[in-house]
Amino acid sequence: MQPAILAVHSRDERRRSRNNTLRQRILRVRNHWTSSPRKRELDDDTAFRRLVKWLNGGESIPPKYARAALQRRMKSQQTCTRAADLVEEIKEVVEAVREDEAPSFEKDLLLRLVDAALEEIRSGRINDYGFEWLVETVLRSLGATEVRVLDRAREDKGADIVASFSLATTFDYVLAVQAKHYYPDPPISTEIVDQLVGGMEAEGTGLGWVVTSGRFSEEASDRKVELEEQRGFRIELVDGEQLAAMIVEGGLKEMP
Repeated sequence: MQPAILAVHSRDERRRSRNNTLRQRILRVRNHWTSSPRKRELDDDTAFRRLVKWLNGGESIPPKYARAALQRRMKSQQTCTRAADLVEEIKEVVEAVREDEAPSFEKDLLLRLVDAALEEIRSGRINDYGFEWLVETVLRSLGATEVRVLDRAREDKGADIVASFSLATTFDYVLAVQAKHYYPDPPISTEIVDQLVGGMEAEGTGLGWVVTSGRFSEEASDRKVELEEQRGFRIELVDGEQLAAMIVEGGLKEMP
């Protein structure tokens, strides 16, 4: 039989908690009941004890770390509350506390939206030309004053898109962009990074992006570092997850 999972709270802890915020401790129960040899020394209403192992070292866990179902269970006014149906949620919250990375509704929502956006970018109603238009829209949302999608037959010298930005209406700079609508495999190779360099040189700029719906090979990342160190270029490799996050966080103006 699998061990039961129980959520336990201390009323004393609750009274001591700032702003009366209920904090919980979580334990794992051993596989059997055991009668306490010290039963006569316990309170009259205590007949049995369970052998337990405290999770998180017995330290309190703030309810805000937990998902809604576990939060509701943690509000129980009983000394112990069965939570064997929430094993995965409990594992998640204990791991979050251990890593000292407080989860939140906002972070969880953002991650889900990014995942959904990435799935649409990779497999939705979009082709290579549509992906270039999507990147154009992202650049406009980031503040580009002018964005040109280059004609593949006449203007493509290594850059698919050229965007102009103005800083404080005083400093203007140009960004050359390679846009590749790829699935995660195969990853973007060094060849694509070198193509971008040709486009940067043709546009007379030292700033470049390679944007993909997929991912980059380790060799491509190494090539980017090499070009920056040897030639002074500023190159960003924007993978599908980063692009999706830009869309979610910055929104999209109307697509062209």
